[in-house]
Amino acid sequence: MDTINSNSSFDRLRIRYFEVEEFENGFVVRDPFGLFEDLYFTPQALYLISLFDGNRTLDEVKQEFFKATSVILSDSEIIRFIKQMDDYYLFYNERFVNRVEEERAKVLNLEYKEIKIVDNISGTKHFIKQHLMPEKESNLIALIVPHIDINIAMETYLKTYSKISNSKRDIFLIFGVAHSIHLTPFSIFPKNYFTDRIVKVESYIIQEIRRLFGYDIHFDVLSYKNEHSIEYPILFLDSIFNDFYIIPSIVAYSQNKDDLKVIARRIFEVIKNYKDRIFLISSIDLSHVGKKFGDKVYYEPNEIDLKYIDMLINLENDEAFEFLNKYENQTRIDGQFTNYVFLEILKMLGVKSGNLFEYKNYYEALTESGVSYCSIGFYI
Repeated sequence: MDTINSNSSFDRLRIRYFEVEEFENGFVVRDPFGLFEDLYFTPQALYLISLFDGNRTLDEVKQEFFKATSVILSDSEIIRFIKQMDDYYLFYNERFVNRVEEERAKVLNLEYKEIKIVDNISGTKHFIKQHLMPEKESNLIALIVPHIDINIAMETYLKTYSKISNSKRDIFLIFGVAHSIHLTPFSIFPKNYFTDRIVKVESYIIQEIRRLFGYDIHFDVLSYKNEHSIEYPILFLDSIFNDFYIIPSIVAYSQNKDDLKVIARRIFEVIKNYKDRIFLISSIDLSHVGKKFGDKVYYEPNEIDLKYIDMLINLENDEAFEFLNKYENQTRIDGQFTNYVFLEILKMLGVKSGNLFEYKNYYEALTESGVSYCSIGFYI
């Protein structure tokens, strides 16, 4: 891998993964690895960096840019651009790889990861405690919960988490989804969290699960930097229970159902020994539709959502997976892989069906977009 310096040829440089969102007359570039703050790119600058695909020479990049823009770049201009981009680690080279490894090492050396999804976490916890409506649901062993902003779905959060406020289970296995780059199919975050106190992970069970995988399930710890699908459940659990443990995990992707079944079996092999203490949470939102998500217009996703929910309730994870695949997950339900592993484990635990507590759809008029979400309970 070439590292950029004054002696480099600058040929065949390759950009690495980053996220792009339209903003006014340009684009916001965000880094899922958190190596830089958001950057603003003009359309020309974004097009220029996109030309660095690992195959083009510097002259070829200049030629393609000229064809598209009629702008002739001098060697000094394009080299200055390359160096500026490399300052933000935007090229996949040795410098970027080393920096990522440094950041991973920092995370793995932390005593805890601080949760910052709300401004006043103590005040939020107090509000949650004051507004819970305790219910006696002694046979409840699992929940599907949303992870949409609590200011949008607080009513649903309170209704849902109230159902476990009297639970005697004390180990919460949280399955989240990957909202940033995640290179392995499944991961577990091995460090404690901090709200206004330390929330401990169940280290022994985590290491037992890790032992059964052929890849390092701690490799993607950087994906947990701002992962709200993990942090919202922790916030609510910490508002309810005094003594408990968490196992924060992400089911990121899969090429097929068989790979997801393997993940589920490996997890089950360990947690079956703690089946009276373990509580499972799948933290997912449903459809993402409208202009904000790439659709030309907003449309109601209710029909697709409710068909999918019915399959979840009946633990038909194979059917649910194929249902979303058939239509290429057109409404962008983000729980496809997470829910599959979650339901597969529930079936191995003897769960037969679930109960829908709530289904809602949040519409944002400003962006003409919407996100739907639900909560479902599963009983033994």
